[in-house]
Amino acid sequence: MNTLLTLSRADLRSTFRDPIFKGLLAFPFVAFAIVRYVWPWLSARFPVVAPYGEVLLMWACLQSATMFGMIYGFLFLEEKEDRVWEAIRVLPVTTARLVASRLLVGVAVSTLVNWALIHRGGIVDLPAWREWPLALLFSLSAPLLALLLGVLAGNRIEGLAQMKIWNLVLIVPALIYFVPHPLAHLTALSPTYWAFRSLEAAAQATGSWWTFLSIGFLVHILVIWGLARQMGRRIQS
Repeated sequence: MNTLLTLSRADLRSTFRDPIFKGLLAFPFVAFAIVRYVWPWLSARFPVVAPYGEVLLMWACLQSATMFGMIYGFLFLEEKEDRVWEAIRVLPVTTARLVASRLLVGVAVSTLVNWALIHRGGIVDLPAWREWPLALLFSLSAPLLALLLGVLAGNRIEGLAQMKIWNLVLIVPALIYFVPHPLAHLTALSPTYWAFRSLEAAAQATGSWWTFLSIGFLVHILVIWGLARQMGRRIQS
């Protein structure tokens, strides 16, 4: 717990020191305003877009999570450039614990934000026992993106370029709602496909909700576990 609190305070100071990161922290409020207030007006004025409310909610939940993923990913890259990783190797805690402790904060905050979007957004009406698992599933995109940047990018310049690519990879499964073709479901290779389908199934009260949710958690956890192992090796090398 002390490790978690210490890392959280340090990360918070780093976040508010960078004006870009401070701007990113405003995104959840912007996303909530779009979902809760702009969307009802827009769908009433343009009925043709009304059926895509759930897709908007998926986008808002995903982007709120990836915002935290971007912040933590760039913190990893900043530490890599400043050679902080060399000091981390001699700390009396395991690398895995350090990485997990930091990402846990992002997951927790992102889950709260996504729950607010689902519960108070006004687009779907779900029981709490469905809202919280969905909020948690979408929040797993935060450590996913953070680890992708930390493992694959060599510095913040590379991270900025890769962030755009990975964000596209995570959002591309939404094509299934705009392209009525079986090939669009090849986007199931992206973990977020299962998060989208689970929210869709929950909103429509279909029996496949539990299947999509379970596969979503399994895929996310396996990918995050693999990336975390790679991250540990990078720090220790």
